[in-house]
Amino acid sequence: MRITPFLAVPILFALSPSSAFAAAPAAAYNKTITISFASSGTRINSLGQSAGFNTQVTRIIYVSSNGRLFMRHIATSMGKGRRASGGDFEPGGGRGGSFAFQGNRLVGTVAFAAGARQITATFDPGFTSCTATVIEGRTAGGTIRRRGPSGEMVEVTSVSNSTPSCSIQSGNAFAQ
Repeated sequence: MRITPFLAVPILFALSPSSAFAAAPAAAYNKTITISFASSGTRINSLGQSAGFNTQVTRIIYVSSNGRLFMRHIATSMGKGRRASGGDFEPGGGRGGSFAFQGNRLVGTVAFAAGARQITATFDPGFTSCTATVIEGRTAGGTIRRRGPSGEMVEVTSVSNSTPSCSIQSGNAFAQ
């Protein structure tokens, strides 16, 4: 993964075309959903050194006029040596996670080397507003292992996420 300091590197990709296409509600078509939150905590790097982290995470998801999902991921480390990264993800699962509509909710699961993150956006009936939740998960007694914005594999020993913001707008944010 290439790291570009002080600049968020957005990567656009299609998410799960077959299942996403079938499941997207018509009211969500041609809309862009933006979910942002800060993830902070403590991690141990590959050298066994413990340090704090604070990463700003943004997921931008566009639902095309055909109901197909596209996503951009931006993660910016806010600590010393500020770094930003985007994800070069495979559609529908891979490292970028998978997102799919379940009624009026868009549910995304991002699997880590160990553990996972679930990002859920819940919409009003007209798909004009949304709220979001973010949950970090691990097996009982297990740890979370994931790549940080620097690309280094770390073990997360504690993590908390700020209350995520969620917004929805008409049109394709990627075309602008």
